[in-house]
Amino acid sequence: MQNNLIWFRNDLRLHDNTALHHACNSNEDKVIGLFIATPKQWSEHSMSQKKKSFIYSHLISLQKELLKLNIILYYYESTDFLNSIEYLLYFCEKHKIKNLFYNYQYEINERNRDVLLKKKLSEKGLFIKGFHDNIFFSEKKIKNHKNETYKVFTFFKKKVIKNLNDNIPQCFPVPLKRKPDKDIFSMFTSLKHLSLHFDKNIFPVGEKKAIDRLKNFYMHKIDDYASKRNFPFLESTSMLSPYLSSGIISSRYCLMMLLKIKNNFSSNILLTSSWFNQILWRDFYYHLLIGFPKISKFQALVAWEEEIPWVNNIKHFNAWKEGCTGFPIIDAGMRQLNQLGWMHNRLRMITSSFLVKNLLINWRKGEKYFMSNLIDGDLALNNGGWQWSASVGCDSVPYFRMFNPLNQSIIFDISGNFIKKFIPELKYVPNHYIHEPHKWSKEKNIKLDYPLPIINYNDSRKKFLLTFNQARLKFKKRLNTYE
Repeated sequence: MQNNLIWFRNDLRLHDNTALHHACNSNEDKVIGLFIATPKQWSEHSMSQKKKSFIYSHLISLQKELLKLNIILYYYESTDFLNSIEYLLYFCEKHKIKNLFYNYQYEINERNRDVLLKKKLSEKGLFIKGFHDNIFFSEKKIKNHKNETYKVFTFFKKKVIKNLNDNIPQCFPVPLKRKPDKDIFSMFTSLKHLSLHFDKNIFPVGEKKAIDRLKNFYMHKIDDYASKRNFPFLESTSMLSPYLSSGIISSRYCLMMLLKIKNNFSSNILLTSSWFNQILWRDFYYHLLIGFPKISKFQALVAWEEEIPWVNNIKHFNAWKEGCTGFPIIDAGMRQLNQLGWMHNRLRMITSSFLVKNLLINWRKGEKYFMSNLIDGDLALNNGGWQWSASVGCDSVPYFRMFNPLNQSIIFDISGNFIKKFIPELKYVPNHYIHEPHKWSKEKNIKLDYPLPIINYNDSRKKFLLTFNQARLKFKKRLNTYE
């Protein structure tokens, strides 16, 4: 019999947990769980209080579920990643651990930590095994013809689906109950003291709740997802992103359930499923994070971005953060973020485009603000989405693409139901004026307790096009000078 340690990180679940499955592979081995929190480093990386609380609440839930399997989950708070290595060395020695199992994380600090840990533990004779659990396939399997990381989603998607046709990733069941440990309850320490600060009605706690939400989405919403997903008031999305970002449910499990409900497997299902397309975008951004470590350092994928003269207008930035720009769809989206810690994906694109291309404020500021408020904050996805909106990341679309907030508002919230939900100051504005409420205010001579637009959209569009074009030309000229 050996003592196995499962180091929980971004995978707080029993279903389809690769590292947990392998740690429990032998019924004879004793299995111990450990989670190391690094709240100080989380704060330095702009993790929101809502996400911290979401993680803590699921740790409490996970601890209870593991106890039913006679597996203890220990908890430790570390100052930073390096300190966590020292604690792991101590923990493994204290509990006579022979084998350590964990699922990979892909941010650069986490990867460097794991390399150092593996070196130190190997020197002490421990067996360490890591697994690709957060992506469908290893980054080594998903490369282009030059053996490089894909930068264009369409080609990445085709390669992943081809690999899925050849080899559907296995979903692991919940491990069997272990042999009882006579000392298990004496070693059990409840985690109920951890603080919770998020809306549990909107994001209920527990792996079972996440699975129920997935099943409900598949049964009642997925058939209409493609036609309704861009309309924020319809609430047609799965609302699973917080569970995916903290590893309460896996992408593989989402795929397995999709195939199960469709009752067959074919490339056509995966190619045509708009929702699975969003799952693949998650995978794509993780592969970019692995292939281009500079993303973890908040550097843009395109080099000419460094020539953009960003505007440091604090008044505009604060108006954007507070949802007081005078553009209703922008403000409603930002207020949704500030209240819930979550924002509809269409609104993430509109609000981020507005900050970068209408206000000319550095995308990094917006990226950090989102991360500091999102309950589903994730470096790969958040950073990838912001670089996409700023046209400085992975994209085959020209840099001059931008979202007109008025047009987006009319198309995706035509009656203004979403706007009125989050901007109560506009609840009495007639629907056909809701996208430009100050027109109604002026015509009816009614004072609105709502700010005037902070910019002229057409002027800001011209300035953006000129600024970005000049940045590209300046960079090209500098390159030619060097050559």
